[in-house]
Amino acid sequence: MTTYIIRRILIMIPMLLAISIIVFLMMHAAPGSAIDAVLNPHIQNQAQLIANLKKQNGLNLPLPVQYVHWVWGFVRGQWGYSFAQSESVTKVVFPALKNTLLLASMAEIMILLFGIPIGIQQARRPYGAYDNTASVFSVAFFAIPYFIVAIFLLFLFAIHWQIFPPNGAIGTGPNSGSFLDHVRHALLPAISLAITAIAVYSRYTRSSMLDVSRRDFVRTAYAKGLREGEVFTKHVFRNGMIPIVTQFGLDVGGLAGGAVILEGLFAYQGMGYVTLQAASQRDYNVIMATTMIIAIMVLLGNLLADIIYAMVDPRIRYD
Repeated sequence: MTTYIIRRILIMIPMLLAISIIVFLMMHAAPGSAIDAVLNPHIQNQAQLIANLKKQNGLNLPLPVQYVHWVWGFVRGQWGYSFAQSESVTKVVFPALKNTLLLASMAEIMILLFGIPIGIQQARRPYGAYDNTASVFSVAFFAIPYFIVAIFLLFLFAIHWQIFPPNGAIGTGPNSGSFLDHVRHALLPAISLAITAIAVYSRYTRSSMLDVSRRDFVRTAYAKGLREGEVFTKHVFRNGMIPIVTQFGLDVGGLAGGAVILEGLFAYQGMGYVTLQAASQRDYNVIMATTMIIAIMVLLGNLLADIIYAMVDPRIRYD
C-alpha cells in the first residue's frame, strides 16, 4: 500500500502541472485584468500607471516566464497579490478555505450519519412501508435543486424563526470568530448542502446492498445460522460499500470547492464565494489559487477513495 500511495502522489505532479498550465492560459486569455477593474477610469496618466503596475508585478514578461514565476511562487506559498482586495492572495484564500472545510466537514458528517443508515434499513426491509416512504422522499429531494432547499430553509429558520444567522461566516457579538460562532453560521448552509446528498447516499446504499444480499455467499452465511444483523454488518454492508466509497471520494473534492450558489445565497465567505467575487472583479490570481486548491483536493479525494477500497475489500491489493 505504501508503494502505491507514493506512486500515486508522484503521478499527481504531472497532472497538477497540466492543470496549472490550462488554468494559467485561460486566465491570461480572459479580457482585462484586476488592475483594469480596480483603477479609477478618470485618473490621469492611467495608461502609464497600468504599465508601471504590470511591470512591477511581472505582467509584462513573456507568458512562459510568467508561468514559471507563478508556479515557483505557488510552491513556496507566494501566490501573488489581489488587486481587488488590496492584499496578498494567501490572506484572501486561506480564511475562505478554512470556512469551506468546516462547511464541507459538517455537511459530510450529516450525509454519512443519515444517508447510509437510511439506505441500510431500506435494504434490510425492501419494498415495505419504510422503504417506499424513504424512496419517495429520496427521489423528491434528489429532484429538487439544493439551492431551492437552501432558500426555503433560509426563509424558515433564519428569517421567520430567526434560529440561525441569515448570512456570513462569523457574527459580530462578543463570541465573534470563535469555533462555536463559525459552526453556528455554517450549520444552516451545511444542512442545505447535505439534504440532497443524503438522498443520493441512501439510494446508492440501498441499491448496492440489495445487489450484494442476493449473492451466494450471503445465502451461505444465513445457512450457517448467523443472525441477520451480523450478516448485514460483516458481509452485505462491507461488500456493498464500493459505490459509497466512490461517492465519498468525489465529495472530498466537490465539497472542498464549495457550492458557489449556496455560498452566494448565504453570503458565506468560502471558496465558492471568494471565487465568484474574484471572477466578477477579474482578480485572476485569486481564481488561479482557488482552482489549484480544488484540483489538489479532488486528486487527494480520489487517492483516499482508493485507500478505503483496500480497507473495506481485502480482495483489492495495490502492491
